[in-house]
Amino acid sequence: MQKIQELLNLFEKHLTVMAIAEELFIFSKETFREEMEKRRYETAVLEDSGQLLKFDKGDEFPMPIATNDTLPAHTSLFETYERLLQKRRFFILSPNGITHIVTRSDLDKIPLRLGVFGLVSVFETFLKEKVRKEVKDWEISLTTERLKLAKRLLEEKILRKEDIDLVQCLQLGDLRTIFSKEKRYRSLIKELKRDKYDKTLKAIVRLRDALAHAQPALPYSWDEIYELVVFMKKIMYGDSKFNLP
Repeated sequence: MQKIQELLNLFEKHLTVMAIAEELFIFSKETFREEMEKRRYETAVLEDSGQLLKFDKGDEFPMPIATNDTLPAHTSLFETYERLLQKRRFFILSPNGITHIVTRSDLDKIPLRLGVFGLVSVFETFLKEKVRKEVKDWEISLTTERLKLAKRLLEEKILRKEDIDLVQCLQLGDLRTIFSKEKRYRSLIKELKRDKYDKTLKAIVRLRDALAHAQPALPYSWDEIYELVVFMKKIMYGDSKFNLP
């Protein structure tokens, strides 16, 4: 688990909100409404007597920025992701004051896509380690064709002098099949039901493929993707704080 934890730390602690935040644009007090309309902004920030004020579309007048409207600049990207599902935008507080803004639309930027893809890759590594240690007869769970493809990949990697075993050549779809057999999915989450397992693993495979091919539109909303993130974390951490949606 130490290797898995190090990989998780890479994506969960070293990527911060600053990877997707935008530098704050200060609007003119006289023209901020017109500028908001022109730029199609939902939020404007303006300065009045040295104080920053925020104005959200629909407000009557600008108001001071409240503490619960801010996030520290060191906030992790995944925590930011979770927070933005609850609230549309946050102002980023750095040692120099409020310097950036992050909104829900920023979720679709490359850093979070990479972060989610990385999390799926770590999840795949976790499942492979579990197969290697706990499922001795995993080969009989796959079709002849799927097993043949894995063996072919192993041969290619051996020719390239790569130190690898057959489990490492399995695809995420193969791992889904292995844990589907004999109700092995219950070793991942005790209370997990087959329908939930099959549906979620298929969704994770589909999401991984979309991210790998840099599809402009992902097959799921960011709310739905977060449910997949929670599912994977629940399995990898085995932590009760991650409640299944």
